[in-house]
Amino acid sequence: MRNSLIILTIALVFLPLAAAGQPASDDVVSSCVISAGENTTYLKDFRVQLPKAAPDAAVPVYKANIYLMRNMKYRFSVCDTPGSGGELFITLYDQGKEIISSYNSSSGKKYSSVDFFCNKTGLYTIWYSFIDGKQGSGVGVVCMIR
Repeated sequence: MRNSLIILTIALVFLPLAAAGQPASDDVVSSCVISAGENTTYLKDFRVQLPKAAPDAAVPVYKANIYLMRNMKYRFSVCDTPGSGGELFITLYDQGKEIISSYNSSSGKKYSSVDFFCNKTGLYTIWYSFIDGKQGSGVGVVCMIR
C-alpha cells in the first residue's frame, strides 16, 4: 500500500512535465478549426513540435506539401498549445517563392490566420516555424473558404 502511494505521488509530480513536451492535442486542433470561422470547410491539420534553434544555426522548420486548386480561397490558421514557448506562424511557398506568411518580421506583427486566393492549381509547400526560433508546439489548420 505504501509503495503504491509513493509511485502515485511520483507519477502526479512528473506527469505535467511529460505532458508539456507533447504535440498538440485534439482539443487544440478542434479549437483552431473553430477559430478559422463559420464560413470555412476544414481540409487538413498539421501538428507541429519544434526544438529551440541552436546558436548560429538555421531556425527549425516543419515542412509539408499541399495540393491547392485554382479559383479557390483558403484560410491558413495557426494555434499554439497551452504552455508553448514560442508563437507558431506559417509561410506558404510556390516553387521556392514566398506567397504569404502569418508573420511580418519587419513589423513584428503576427496573425492567427491568413487567407489565400489560389490563382494556379498545383503543389505548394507550407513551412511552420516559431518566431525567433523558440521551442514550441502548436497546430496549423488549412480550410477552404466557402
